Amino acid sequence: MKNIAMHTDQSSPSRLRRLLLLFAALFALLAVLPAQAQSCSATSSPDLDFGTVTEASTTDAQTSVDVSCQAGPWWAFSTFYYRVCIFVDQGTPTGLNPRRMTNDNGAFMNYNLYSDAARSQLLGPIGSTPVYSATIAVPWLSQPRSINLPLYGRVPAGQNIPAPYPYHGLPAGSVVRYASSTSAYPSVTACQGSGTQDAFSWTGVRATYANLCTINTATDLDFGNAIDLLTNHDQTSLISLRCTIGTAWKVRLDDGLHYGGGNRRMANIGGDMLLYELYRDPGRSQRWGGDDASDNDGTGIGSPQNLTVYGRVPAQPVASAGAYNDTITVTLVY
Repeated sequence: MKNIAMHTDQSSPSRLRRLLLLFAALFALLAVLPAQAQSCSATSSPDLDFGTVTEASTTDAQTSVDVSCQAGPWWAFSTFYYRVCIFVDQGTPTGLNPRRMTNDNGAFMNYNLYSDAARSQLLGPIGSTPVYSATIAVPWLSQPRSINLPLYGRVPAGQNIPAPYPYHGLPAGSVVRYASSTSAYPSVTACQGSGTQDAFSWTGVRATYANLCTINTATDLDFGNAIDLLTNHDQTSLISLRCTIGTAWKVRLDDGLHYGGGNRRMANIGGDMLLYELYRDPGRSQRWGGDDASDNDGTGIGSPQNLTVYGRVPAQPVASAGAYNDTITVTLVY
């Protein structure tokens, strides 16, 4: 009679227990994963600074807003495709196309926001077209993905506005709207019409307006021909200037090339001198000079301002006949 050895296979129950433990661990891991729904949000506050702008030329500036989108819930087992759209309503002060900044003293500077570097596509509130949109794909179980969306600003040229105070504005109604899909990027229509949204705020929009002054003309002061100088000879000339609204200016006249003995003087080719003087007033009592006590001052109005120079050659003996002249330097301080 043969002995028959009995063998029991213990491997199958062991593998089963290991599989059960693995499934339990996986279940426990999935249980602690966040159960957030897919979503997007703005994670930065745009700050648009135009710096110093002038009437003569267009000034451009650029800022941006960061948008972050999350992966979908873990049970979706899918990449989520997002369409995100940016909308910006009017704020303080009010205005769209153009938008406006204020200097808090009753003046406004126009500007606009665009979604493209060419500044051809205006950025407007919900419902406006064309729509500024971008796409983000977030794989399953990945960390949130971010995108930086540039915003372009422009201050147009030709604005004749006051300069002394800085300008600022604060857009409002700024939102990121988004729609998602697990198969393809949603259309812009879905983003605009039925998408959910996240609001974001601005740090601000800022600019300063340049204090600019120019001398347009300074005409010659010609006393003409005189047979004698037994009496005063009076004539006038004109200085025309233009300064930005509200810009304080001073116009100064130096003492000329031949000043001496406390007097302005003209000279002829032989070196003989002829006394003369320049004044700020028709009565010729206020000498026009080159310091704070004797210059001519005012405030810019954004258009030409004409100043009359009142000249006088007083009665005096003449050493010799001839042409007498001098050169005066006009200095505009602002």
